[in-house]
Amino acid sequence: MTNPSSLESAWSDESLPTTDIAGRTEFAHAVATRIDRCAEGQASTVFGVVGPWGIGKTTLLKDIVGRLGHWTCVWFSPWSVADVESITTEFVSALSGAFPQSPTMKEKLAWYARLCTPALKLIPLVGDAAATVAQQAISELAKRPAWHSAFGTLSAEIADQHHRVLMVVDDVDRLDSDELRSLLRVVRLLGRFTNVHYLLAYDQATIDRVLESHSANGESSEFMEKIVQFPFEVPPTPIVVRRRWSRSIVDAVSPDDEASGGYSEQREQLVSILASGLETPRAAERLREQMLSLAKLISQAEVDALDFTALTWLRITHHQVWDEIRLHPDEYLSWRESDTDASRDMRMKRIKKLVRRGSAKPVQDAVAYMFEPMGVVETLAGRRWRIQSSRYFERYFHVGLADDDVSERTTESALRELANGRANSEDACQLEAIIVGQDEERSALALDVIDKLRRDSPGTSLAILDYVEKVRLEFQSIPNLHPFRRSAVDRWLVKEIFRALETRLVSEGELVSRFGYGLITASAYAAKRSLSHDDSHVKDLYSGVAQRWVNEVLSEPLATTLARDELLSMTSFCSWIQDIDDLEGFLADRVSDKSALVDAASRYVSFNEWVGSSVEYDIVFREKEFRFAVGSAMTASMQSQLPQVSDLPDYDISDRPTPDLTETQRRDFAIRSLGALTLT
Repeated sequence: MTNPSSLESAWSDESLPTTDIAGRTEFAHAVATRIDRCAEGQASTVFGVVGPWGIGKTTLLKDIVGRLGHWTCVWFSPWSVADVESITTEFVSALSGAFPQSPTMKEKLAWYARLCTPALKLIPLVGDAAATVAQQAISELAKRPAWHSAFGTLSAEIADQHHRVLMVVDDVDRLDSDELRSLLRVVRLLGRFTNVHYLLAYDQATIDRVLESHSANGESSEFMEKIVQFPFEVPPTPIVVRRRWSRSIVDAVSPDDEASGGYSEQREQLVSILASGLETPRAAERLREQMLSLAKLISQAEVDALDFTALTWLRITHHQVWDEIRLHPDEYLSWRESDTDASRDMRMKRIKKLVRRGSAKPVQDAVAYMFEPMGVVETLAGRRWRIQSSRYFERYFHVGLADDDVSERTTESALRELANGRANSEDACQLEAIIVGQDEERSALALDVIDKLRRDSPGTSLAILDYVEKVRLEFQSIPNLHPFRRSAVDRWLVKEIFRALETRLVSEGELVSRFGYGLITASAYAAKRSLSHDDSHVKDLYSGVAQRWVNEVLSEPLATTLARDELLSMTSFCSWIQDIDDLEGFLADRVSDKSALVDAASRYVSFNEWVGSSVEYDIVFREKEFRFAVGSAMTASMQSQLPQVSDLPDYDISDRPTPDLTETQRRDFAIRSLGALTLT
């Protein structure tokens, strides 16, 4: 296992020759000292080095063995074989290696093993018989004079070698239940020779689970006490070391060199969570190696590196929690700041039930870190592409952009190129291809991304205006184009028009000539709706547009003005501006008789749209706009001279299926509306 603080090293699961964790050297010395107290001629003793997977037990075993200078130490690997016979054979091979000076020892051990193996298979290891397992085994074997004689002879011969043997058995917790039971039979019953001692390394929690799965009474811990006389629990890794590991992992994917204060605080919070959860060197190295291996994909996936680190830790350490998040996104994306304490507690309890080993607290903290709504500090930290957004959630599991996704990074680059006048850049062309492409949803997503990225932009460029106008024209040539795509491009264009006008990039006249009054006024209303622009500023900015339009209509015949498509919308716009002199009554001088009055009024007949189970329309008269347009031109005398109409119209006024009227119907409704006006 490599040093967690070394960021560039290639990790493997091989153990380190030495440990750099504070206190481990002293621990190894203490265990070795106790083993060394086993005097020559002493009966077999079993020692244990106990700790969770990855805590560094193998490294400690090597350190302990290295301190036993006057011992013969051999390594026994039971997990490489499967059954009693195979484990017994491996045991004989390992033990005979301790006596190379005795050429007959291996044969004698093999014969002894063959004699004992059938009886070993009959001996229960857990359950009701566990308390007396050793005595039962010895009694069973003692019934065989050959075994009793063989054991005594072989034990005496081993004692005559006059050196102490330590058989080191690593990775005991890798064994399944059958393998584990076979091993414990061999160690406790077959190899109880004088001067032969054992050092087992295992995770007690794993051993408990394995043995309890085959025990009616769940007495696994009590049984292990009878097998291992001296268990030594590996000291936990100091928190300062775990923080060092955690920081190196976070630094590998999210350097802190230029981070803001808020972001640094977020990094520190994740370091603390990981330090609580990464209890072993192996766990730290597995996470670190995952992050280093996926670093390029993480960058391309456009995800938040801190969130991805927290999620990756859950994936490799608490996979059930990771799977729960993956399969039930709505449960986590729906967290709100207004949630009650009871609902928060319920979430944490659900997460705790999924934690199979270790403390649930860091797991709960990691999930909260990813999905708790962002407060002021988190918002100021400037973290993008958070997992708590449904927009980015799936990226964390794909570890990349889906084929139909839109890259914010590419979109940002394209907009920067356009802002600098480079409309033919690769990214700008790629973005255009997405917008006008056949995939309507991807096109809509790209336009939504653009809207968010451009939302706070103070200015625009001619290249951006040209680009949006080009897209708009391309849309006109696409058959059966969905309206939401066209409206999204129109919304983008009117915002760029506002920026161009506000920064004086283009004159009013040029904008009107290029885009027409309809889009110009739409840009004003869009700016009005924006919280970042106050009403008076927008009015001042667009007053010249209103004055220009009024000047145009004042210089043309009435029929030309009434034929303008934008008449109603521009009248409403001028009425909203209203602070400018000479705007009101721009039709007054040309509405001098009842015929001209009716012609003008018919242009202010419009529709209200109602959307329910179907779309329906009501005919309305825009009285406010009409009064603004004609000013004081309409008099009581004119009103009294209006043409006569029937008591009831011969057409529907409400709930119409389409917004269409014949010219006769339009004039009829205008006359009725004029007759109903109150004059002062």
